[in-house]
Amino acid sequence: DRLRDRFEGNVTPMTLDGAAYMEGTTYRDAKGNVDLEADFEGIQWLRANVVGSPIILEANTPTYRWGGRVSIYTGLPSVVGWRWHQEQQRWDYRPDVGRRISDVSKIFNTLDTSVALELLIKYNVQYVYLGQLERNYYEDDGIAKFSDSMSPYLDNVFSTNEVDVYRVNTIN
Repeated sequence: DRLRDRFEGNVTPMTLDGAAYMEGTTYRDAKGNVDLEADFEGIQWLRANVVGSPIILEANTPTYRWGGRVSIYTGLPSVVGWRWHQEQQRWDYRPDVGRRISDVSKIFNTLDTSVALELLIKYNVQYVYLGQLERNYYEDDGIAKFSDSMSPYLDNVFSTNEVDVYRVNTIN
């Protein structure tokens, strides 16, 4: 069945809690497995500790994958959501959606700190979410810069073995 095609692990009983399935579940993505419980911890931290509606940066994936999960489960806006959904809702702005997707990839993949910072500022990003999905979809060296060359501009506000959340401290 479709559920077992995408997820393995815990089979959650019927509930009205739309996030309950994450406990003990692994999402199988073409680029690598994602421990949903680890994401759930990061999402819960954001829900409990972030005030207002700051913009987050998270992975963008092909449609019907796990991308957009942080925005979905926190209600926080992201740089870009699911491509087709965004294009349907903003038909006249489809080229802008493509540019945003490209810029998200550039932020995650570039080794040039100034390029990444320029784009974070352009989109007024206040939090960067790095989970297994981001590590699966983007280059290792690009991901490493967040804890290395970008550390003067970012505060690691949440960290587990699988998830890091950084607050961008150069944007007011």
